[in-house]
Amino acid sequence: MNLNAFSVNVFPQQDRNLVIAMIDQTWRLVDLSGIQPVATQAIYEAVAIARSKGIVPDTLIICWPETPLISVGYFQEVDKEVDIGYCEAKKIPVVRRILGGGAVYLDSNQVFYQLIGQRGGKVIPASVEAIYQRMLEAPVKTYREIGIYATYKPVNDIEIEGRKISGNGAAEVNGITILCGNIILDFNYDEMTRILKVPDEKFRNKLIKSLRERVTSIKRELGSVPSHQKIKELLVKHFEETLGVSFVRKALAREEEKLLGKLTKAKYLSKRWTYENSNRHPSLSQTRMVKVSGRSAIGQGIYKSPGGLIRVTAEFVEGMVSDILISGDFTFIPSGKIPQLEKMLVNAKLDQRTLTNVIERFYEENKIESPGTTPNDFAQAIIIASGNQH
Repeated sequence: MNLNAFSVNVFPQQDRNLVIAMIDQTWRLVDLSGIQPVATQAIYEAVAIARSKGIVPDTLIICWPETPLISVGYFQEVDKEVDIGYCEAKKIPVVRRILGGGAVYLDSNQVFYQLIGQRGGKVIPASVEAIYQRMLEAPVKTYREIGIYATYKPVNDIEIEGRKISGNGAAEVNGITILCGNIILDFNYDEMTRILKVPDEKFRNKLIKSLRERVTSIKRELGSVPSHQKIKELLVKHFEETLGVSFVRKALAREEEKLLGKLTKAKYLSKRWTYENSNRHPSLSQTRMVKVSGRSAIGQGIYKSPGGLIRVTAEFVEGMVSDILISGDFTFIPSGKIPQLEKMLVNAKLDQRTLTNVIERFYEENKIESPGTTPNDFAQAIIIASGNQH
């Protein structure tokens, strides 16, 4: 699989006096620079699988897409979030990732950092909230060194004066933690709003205005941008400083290359994976409250928690949940547990306290982490879907 040769570019020798004196661990650094767009989202899963097998050490990947792509959050329903027709006409691939969060337009004006490692030790904390707080120190310092006074904004953003300048997400694969984020050199506001599915052009114009108020970039703040090479050097330096690790530059292992090729073809390029959430409950196709019979109805509820948007489409029969689909741009780890939560909610009484108790029990039994989103938030979305919001 051609990823621009998987070559590792050698950085100029850095001033190691800035690196902390005691190094706890050695990590691998994989610098892929510009690669195929789909590969930017498949590569960290391939590396996590290899890491879980003990084939490779904990790893930092730095890369960006050669050409644009649309990256859609793991829990989102693609056909509800993205203008598929527009993307197909523009030949922009739509890629569903294994991380939560929302749909976003990505291109070579963003430098991605992807950390893959075993959590619970000295480097990667035990909780997702702590992971974000520690891992995002390096990109914050990178922004500050070039003259942008960025700050960490819980749960998983980096901001400057209230404007987002980095988006981040986390996931877990076979017990290995993944954290991905970006340094935004420049941002295409028009294309970002064009790829999203909106009710009309008036709404799109409002969305563009809102996006410009909420999201910024290095170019917008400074008037110019440093080179990709400069950003890479700063990220490596600051990750070494903040994590207490030493990086050894190496290419992907042969097993990782094979995994990447297999995942890309069989998973990330497949419609089955891309539209999995939309197809999981085909009977729940309505987008508004519809009375099916005297005893049942199908409805959709949208609720915005601090951790992200929750979208619930459900069928209700005689005051109980009969079928349910949960989607959105929240974070939920382990991510593959959402279908099990949906099954557990079937036959639950349509009552806020009852629903919250069911979800809390599920959280406890499955050790669920959803930073910024609580069981009560999911229960509220279900109540809204039923039309019984108080």
